Parts: sequence; C-alpha cells; structure tokens
Amino acid sequence: MIPISLVPPQDSNIVPLSAHHYSMLKESVGHFLTKYRNGVTDFCDFSSIFSRLLQNMPDPPLGIVWFYSALGFHTTKLAVRRESSGRVAAAKDLFQLLVSCSDCCGSMKRIAILAPFVFELHRLVLEETDLKSEVQSLLEGLISYCSICCGQGPQEDGNGMTSLDPTFLDVIPVWIVDQYEVRDHSTEFFPIISDQLCKEIKSGCGMGFLAGIVMCEALLLNLCLKFESGIEKAEQEKKLHGLAVQTITGFRNFYFLDILSRMMLEPVLPVVKLLGSENEVLLKEVLFNAVVMVEYFINPQTGISLCPKSLKDFALTWLFVTDFAIQSARNKGDQEKAVSYLNAFSRSCIPIQLINWVTSQTSVGGMISQPNVTTPMALLKWLLVVEEQGLTIFVGDTAKLRAKAEYLISTTEHGLPLIKNSCHNVGKNLFFPSRRGGTEEDKHDTCDIEMGDPMDAMALSGNDRMNNSSTDGTRKRKEGIVDETKAQVKYMRCQFQGNSMRENSILFQQ
Repeated sequence: MIPISLVPPQDSNIVPLSAHHYSMLKESVGHFLTKYRNGVTDFCDFSSIFSRLLQNMPDPPLGIVWFYSALGFHTTKLAVRRESSGRVAAAKDLFQLLVSCSDCCGSMKRIAILAPFVFELHRLVLEETDLKSEVQSLLEGLISYCSICCGQGPQEDGNGMTSLDPTFLDVIPVWIVDQYEVRDHSTEFFPIISDQLCKEIKSGCGMGFLAGIVMCEALLLNLCLKFESGIEKAEQEKKLHGLAVQTITGFRNFYFLDILSRMMLEPVLPVVKLLGSENEVLLKEVLFNAVVMVEYFINPQTGISLCPKSLKDFALTWLFVTDFAIQSARNKGDQEKAVSYLNAFSRSCIPIQLINWVTSQTSVGGMISQPNVTTPMALLKWLLVVEEQGLTIFVGDTAKLRAKAEYLISTTEHGLPLIKNSCHNVGKNLFFPSRRGGTEEDKHDTCDIEMGDPMDAMALSGNDRMNNSSTDGTRKRKEGIVDETKAQVKYMRCQFQGNSMRENSILFQQ
C-alpha cells in the first residue's frame, strides 16, 4: 500500500469574479429581491441572461450557479405554492440543475455547489412532516452522489484547498427571500452546523471546507430522519451507528471528517431542534463511537494525500473528541465504554501521525523525542510542553484549542507529564528510523510520559496494548499479550525535567 503523502498545499489563490460579472450579479440579486417581495412570479428575464453566461463558463463561480438555479427553483415553487408533491418535485429539479451546472467542475466543487439543495431538504423536514420518506430518498441520492464524487480522487481541484470567492455569500439572501426577520443569512442557510463553522464560512474558506459542510449536513439530517418511536434504545443506537459508519466510509473525505469532528466538540449538536435533547444525546454518543472507534482512511495504508497542516489540525481535534468521549462515558458510569475508547486511541495511527509531524520538523533538529502516551490527555500535555520549548503547534483554526487544553489539564489532578529525554537521543528523529534498524537500547530509549489515572491503566491490558516497531521506515503497531497481573502504569505526580530541550529551545516556522 502507498503511505499517506504529506504534500504541500496547492495554489489556494482566490480566482475572483471579474468586476463586470460581480457588478452584474450584485445588481441582479438586488433586483430579484425587490421583484419577489413585490409579488412578481416570472423571472425569465434574469434566467435568459444567466443561462447564456453559464454556457460560456465551463467552470462557473458558485455565486453565478446559485443565483441561476435559485431563479428556476423559486419560479417552480411559486407555481406549486404549498402543494407537497410539487415541493418534492421542485427539490428534485434543483438537484439535477445544480449537478448539470457543475458537470465540468472538480469533485469538491460539485459537492459544495449542492448547499442550496441541502438547505431545501432541511426546510422540507421542518415544514412537510408527511414527506419523511420522500426526503429520505432525496438524501440517499445526495449521499450516493457525494460518495461518487469523493471516489474520483483527492488530487482533483487542489485537494479542495482553492479559496472560495466570497461573493457567493451575496447570493444567500435569494434562497431565504421568503423568510422574514432573518438576522443572519448564513446561519439560516446552513442550519445544521455550529455558529463557529458559520463564522468561518463568512470569514473565508476553501472549496473543500464547504464541501465538508454539505456532507456533514447531509449525514446529520439523514440520521435525524432514521429515529423511530417505540424502538429500543440499543436497537436504535445500533441502527444509527451502522448508517453513520457506512456513510463516513463511503465519503472517505478528510474535509468532511474534520468538520464532523469539530462539531463533536460543541456542547450540543445543532440538530437538537429537530430531535429534542434526549435523542440529541443518543445521536452524539453514536457519532462518538463512529468517529473514535473506526480508523476509516486516516492511516498509512490508504494512500490519501493530505497537506501537513490539515492532517495536524485534524489530529488535534480528534484528540479532544476522543478525550470528550472518554470523559462522557466515565461521567455516565460506563467504564467499559471508556476503556473501549482508550483502546481505540491506543490502536489508532492518528496520535503517531501527530507525533511524527512534531518530531520530523527540520527546525526541530531531533531535539524533541518521541513520547510514549496512553491517553489523549497525556498527548495534549506533551504538546503543551513542546510549545513551551518554542514550537508552534496550536495555531490558526486550532489556536482556541490550546486554551481548551490548558483548562482541561488545570481541572485534573495530574501535573505536566514527565519527559525522559536522554542526551544520546538528541539529534535522532525517532519517527524516521534507519532502515538498518537499531539497537535494543535505541528501541527502548524513548521519551516516556507517565500518567496517574487508574482508568488509563485498564486500557493497556490484553491485545489492545500498543507496541511500536519499525519496518521499512514506517512505524507499525504490533499487538502483544501482556501479563495483566503486572503493574501497567506508575502513579505519580509528574514534573517537567529541565534538560537539553530547554537549553536548546527551537523556533518552529509554520
């Protein structure tokens, strides 16, 4: 198998609309809003102009496509008025129109362009409760289409890193023209995501980010519709978990998984308005299981190409999601599930990828050794210690996670982790071992972190204990059986040991 390739970001320069096209779009949006609110139902004059414009644009901007498709959609919707079957037909036509307009676009853009369709499906769920099966059918079609697009290769359209021209935000009012007293157009247009993600869309985002939003909304809305009354909780959970895993596996998309993981850090999911608090708690537990317990494609065997920053930021988010899942299970008294999450952390390659990212920086110069951690919190503590030495880890979108990490650590009884960094390890990059292998002393001489949580020790028994070895330059996990009668962890309050790391603080260039 091909290992994950940490490729540099592709050209992410914004390709803006020409001044002429932007002026035409902005004026047309204003005229449309005025006409619609004055009772006009025929928008053929706009449609003919933008139809000709699209014919000369093989890869049209999002704003142009969204405005043109809104014209046809509103015309049909006004014709059928409140007829339920007519609204379903209008939604189907909208999907087909958006797909046809983006036929020559990259895979991430073909998904991102479907945001208005997801918005309309959400409205159907709220306003047409008798159309549940029809909406489910449309959602399944959307999810299948997204899976097909994702399967066409991440290299297309620069891994989705092309920045969106912000003019597409000017078209959003056209889609919510029939809703009054709307304070925030973007929040109304993206109703199934968190306020923080909405802010990032408004402040500027990439095509892959918006595609991830669309896929995440589709998954959450589909899961909401799968809730059934009168069904046992265990059966409901099993059914939802199977669907979540199937969808995530089908997408195989990093942007989507990153967005979903970030939403898991919110106190409540935005779909609480659809489900109610009790079902929202169940859905979040299902998603914890789906995100934490399954490796999916973020591993060295898949050949997925990711830029280093994206992989690092996702890994940081995943650490918090895993820690929250562990703490949530403990708070509910479900020790078995807490242990299963800890074991999933030990089996996962994500911590290794993150540690690899830190220790392999050329500016580090081998001064920071590999830690031996058994919990997400232990790894977060190590990362904070590394930042104290001059390396910038929590930056950009993840900067706020540093404060969260410091708060979580301050509320525990444990101090900072003990880092044992022997002098003869300085200069070695422990995550790029020599193909010749190493001595037994080298293999055991790692940077250890010792934790003081009895629950953490439970995760180290049996086949789930993680032992690392090197093969062909890649670290692999080997499952081994250990004597459960032996002490697995030293319980102690840890102190940072000043050594060569502090004497040789390193500035990390991001």
